[in-house]
Amino acid sequence: MLDDIYPRLFLEVIPSNLKKSSPYIKSFLNRRGNESLSSNYGELIHEVYKQDPNSNIGLEFGKHLWPAALCDISRVLLTADNISSAFDTVRSVQHTHKASYFPFMLQKSDVYSLSLIFPFKSIVSPTQRRFCTEAVYSFMVNSIKTITNNEFTPIRACFDFPEPTYKGEYSAIFGDNISFDAPLNLIEFDERYLNVCLSTHNPMLNQLYQNKCIDEWQKTERSYDNFEHTVITRMMKNHPETFDCGTLAGAMNLSIRGLQKKFTKNETSFSELATRVRKELTKVYLIQEQRSIDWTAEKLGFKSRSGFSRFFKIEFNLTPTEFINMSNAA
Repeated sequence: MLDDIYPRLFLEVIPSNLKKSSPYIKSFLNRRGNESLSSNYGELIHEVYKQDPNSNIGLEFGKHLWPAALCDISRVLLTADNISSAFDTVRSVQHTHKASYFPFMLQKSDVYSLSLIFPFKSIVSPTQRRFCTEAVYSFMVNSIKTITNNEFTPIRACFDFPEPTYKGEYSAIFGDNISFDAPLNLIEFDERYLNVCLSTHNPMLNQLYQNKCIDEWQKTERSYDNFEHTVITRMMKNHPETFDCGTLAGAMNLSIRGLQKKFTKNETSFSELATRVRKELTKVYLIQEQRSIDWTAEKLGFKSRSGFSRFFKIEFNLTPTEFINMSNAA
């Protein structure tokens, strides 16, 4: 349920030389009055990186992202009591946005962190991860800087893609403690910022906007044609219970037979999607939350540590211990 403001903004930041040189973009601009911009959003992003793999369009797009300039979920953020409440509302309504990423937030000791994982596709290109992470993290940093009068700087930022050619632009946004080719996209900042109040807070409107997001999502959920996205969202928000096919079917108001028919129709399987979700969640629990291997195995629905270790070796080509040691050394 992408609000049209985001793809329209993206269209504006596409460099003029690409608008002239790319046949696809030129064709789209000529016919866009008759097409939904939102439905072509992903293709436009792909086309920019196809023409220029080293494009910094994620950061350019991110420069214009802060709640006051946007709408839908941003209204929920703006009317929250403080930054902490704003992050809490993201947990409640983010899934209604049908984004290609899933955010995980954690407050531990005096540090708050936000990670981004990509469970919705079996393969996500480095450019797609780069664009989404740059845009989301820029949005977060811009928002907090606006609220705190530019007194905010993250503690560190980690990115799970190769260092881009425009690395120098990252320091102005994220500070100097930056790393690339990390096992997980992760940004951390001091928890004291969570209590900074928003001058635009309004409890009544905040609840209204939250309800509106959920209502709109519920209206479109049954007609939404991306079955995999719907299943994975359910698994992400309600695991480990939804790693059981019967429980998942019940959560989707389907019989087990009806759910299996949908898997067959969409040329996928319960086990394939569950594996994809478990792989992404493994990184969150072992790296961001620094959970034990046994705790992670149980949380992901494995009946034994040995079963989890076999899964881990297949998916990461490492043992869990080797993966943790490698992450700590990064």
